[in-house]
Amino acid sequence: MAVKNRSLLFEVPNLDTPKQNPKILRVLVTNEFTRIDFGYTTPWYYEKGGWIKISSKTYLQIEGITTKYCLKEAVGIPIAPKRTNFKSTKDWQFFSLYFESIPQKDCILNMIEAEKPTENDFNYYGIVLKMEEGIEILE
Repeated sequence: MAVKNRSLLFEVPNLDTPKQNPKILRVLVTNEFTRIDFGYTTPWYYEKGGWIKISSKTYLQIEGITTKYCLKEAVGIPIAPKRTNFKSTKDWQFFSLYFESIPQKDCILNMIEAEKPTENDFNYYGIVLKMEEGIEILE
């Protein structure tokens, strides 16, 4: 069922994916953009916590549709080739990615940073958005 002219916030449960870092915290779908908020903790296996960045070619895609919803803005994470270098394994970072607005209808959303991903790419599959589960945000 389509819902129009509202801003809807979705809490995202743990996805069935091996990539749990960064963790998707929530998704906001508006008529102007789709925003995905993340929380990132530095991994123990890097001496100084490693680094993060995001590709400018990152996009959203709704399963069953070929349209790509492009990344418009990144807040709290640099766009490659720039990157944030951490100082320790106790560091953390919250960040948000803004994409073109997706249709406000039930869907399964994928976020693709790289079509042939490495372990360092942030690809997420199977983000279920049911419009009746969205919390309406007043602007």
